[in-house]
Amino acid sequence: MMDELKKVLLAGIGLTSMTIDKADDFVKELVEKGRLTIDEGKELQQELKRKSEGEAQAILNKVNEKTQNVQYATKEDMARLEDKLDKLTQFLNKSE
Repeated sequence: MMDELKKVLLAGIGLTSMTIDKADDFVKELVEKGRLTIDEGKELQQELKRKSEGEAQAILNKVNEKTQNVQYATKEDMARLEDKLDKLTQFLNKSE
């Protein structure tokens, strides 16, 4: 379950990254057309990057908050359960 959550999270961050790339291209286009000065374009790009990093961190914080109290079964836990099930199955088979 945690791996799936990580994949979704990474996909979201990747999408944010793609969006930032498109926004950078748009800002460059505005500078080329003279609608923004070079300094204004740089400032806008930096602001967009700060916001995207902040949003990504906010998502990470929410995921961490939600999963902090969740305890996942370890391989050892699963092995113990399998052993108990095997013993129970053997016991039930002997009883029949």
